Amino acid sequence: MSLNKKSITIATSCYLIWGIVPAYWNLLSGLNPLLILCGRIVFSLAFVVVVLAISSHMNVFKETLKNKAKMRFLVPASVLITLNWGIFIWAVNSGRILETSLGYYMNPLTGFLLGVILFKEKYSRLQLLAVALAFTGVLISLIAYGSFPLVALSLTISFAMYGVLKKKAQADPMSSIAVESLLVTPVALIFAFAFLTDDVMAVTMIDLLLLIGGGIATAIPLALFARAVNEIPFIIISFLQYISPSMTLIYGLINGETITESRLISFIFIGLGLIVFSTALVRQSKKQQAELKAAE
Repeated sequence: MSLNKKSITIATSCYLIWGIVPAYWNLLSGLNPLLILCGRIVFSLAFVVVVLAISSHMNVFKETLKNKAKMRFLVPASVLITLNWGIFIWAVNSGRILETSLGYYMNPLTGFLLGVILFKEKYSRLQLLAVALAFTGVLISLIAYGSFPLVALSLTISFAMYGVLKKKAQADPMSSIAVESLLVTPVALIFAFAFLTDDVMAVTMIDLLLLIGGGIATAIPLALFARAVNEIPFIIISFLQYISPSMTLIYGLINGETITESRLISFIFIGLGLIVFSTALVRQSKKQQAELKAAE
């Protein structure tokens, strides 16, 4: 699979949005996190259905539902992404925010490993150096954490396997998000009205508008991720994921959160890894352009 600049831009945009989204969720801090999860699912489905209808892609969505080859990947993918969100919300409510952060820093390394093992993707020495730097940073965080990071591992494995399934499905981005949302929306609605009745009834018009916006903020980066994972090597889209937690960390610092010495050292190593990996991507792009010109 060749290096596609447009797809790299799409993947980067996806992670930039995921890096900014925590600031949006702060606007919903007064709501039950489980209600927010249900809202993300329901309103992301509503958004993608509207997009599919406007873009005349509804037939593609219907064909995807009938395609057994794609559905055998999309069904477990929908379960994994919902599980990932659920673990994250539970961890935040349980005061294990540090461990969720660690999980997001472990994600790219897990994805890189799966790209090499499952998709037999090649990597350069420079990319390997970048991984080594990032691994050092994550290792420092692991040591500083001081106990077995079950939540972090659950988050990284569930999202990495979600990415693997999406890549294997090779489905239309918006249609795949619609399928995932459609599969879990009934569960979300039943759960919300059966166990969160008081929270649902207490939702104001402003809360409702923010929840609708949350569905849009959920669907767009997932669609961008689905598009990018279809077109570029898994090891590349995985490593670029460091953009999101790095932005979240910076956002936390801007909002007055303190950073420990170990976290600062870890962040420096991961930042160096990103710089080295970006350099490797630029070199790979220039090499491909030279090869294309030589072939003309």
